Amino acid sequence: MDSSIAVLITYYNEKELLTECLNSILKQSDIPEEILIYDDASPAPAENYIPHGYAIQVIRGKTNRGPAFGRNQLLKLSQSEYVHFQDTDDLFQPTWCQQVRSVIEASKRDIILTEISSYREGKLVSEKVMGIENLLNIGDLVQFGFTGSILVPSSTFRRELALKIGGYLTREILPQSEDFDFHIRLAATGATYMVIPEALIIQRLRLNSHSQNQKLCLTSTIKSIRLLSQQLPSKYLPDMAEASAKIGSQLFTINAYEEAREAFELACYFGRPKFLHRHRLYRLISKIINQETAEYYGVWYRRIVPNFLRDFIGKQIF
Repeated sequence: MDSSIAVLITYYNEKELLTECLNSILKQSDIPEEILIYDDASPAPAENYIPHGYAIQVIRGKTNRGPAFGRNQLLKLSQSEYVHFQDTDDLFQPTWCQQVRSVIEASKRDIILTEISSYREGKLVSEKVMGIENLLNIGDLVQFGFTGSILVPSSTFRRELALKIGGYLTREILPQSEDFDFHIRLAATGATYMVIPEALIIQRLRLNSHSQNQKLCLTSTIKSIRLLSQQLPSKYLPDMAEASAKIGSQLFTINAYEEAREAFELACYFGRPKFLHRHRLYRLISKIINQETAEYYGVWYRRIVPNFLRDFIGKQIF
């Protein structure tokens, strides 16, 4: 199919959320050529929640293997030129397909990226989750991937490109952060891209979702960075250092001290981080002593100094 689009959905027991996701794409004026669903051995089969009258194919696994495995199966089965992975609990905005297809036909770029808005219990959490407009300033998709994370439903890309890099790393290798890893490897192929700054996907945040395990997400991202360091050109070492330092700070904040220390050490292994994610005094302590000391300083500083005084000092020094 020339310039055709496939929507590939991974499903595990989301029930009516699947129906809502499908309705959000099926009711659009322009719909994709393919919609494929991978049911990851769910107790509530996906086929029970599919609207009638549409050519939607369901592939059901015999055992639960995780979303990365399911995405790889869908990737192999699709016949479309472009593919888009969607989590079951996320929704499409009414013009998603029309806008993405228009950009594909006009530009023939390898990757089309859109912004995402997030909601929790119907309330807006973030109007633009990824800050994708920053990519226009950075100008390097790999670097942008290290500054945050390119989320699954943000991208639509050439199927052959994803097959070329071997698809997703499954949970046996990366228990989490497979999206972070996949999109950086995809970008590292030198793929061309185009940005649609509008939020065309609605991400619905749920407390019981797999991605809410913060420690596992962060440690898996560190593992991904280790793996990526063996594949990427050396020019990205500073980006890996900054990303590792930032993740170390996040791990320290949730009291995962041993894992944070490993992230700090990894950051130093890649080079001397600039600690761009923190204020000036933190950066100074990190450079003179080390990042772990700066983190302990920050803990005591926040405990001892009142908020109003911290605000005043911040304005004077930082």
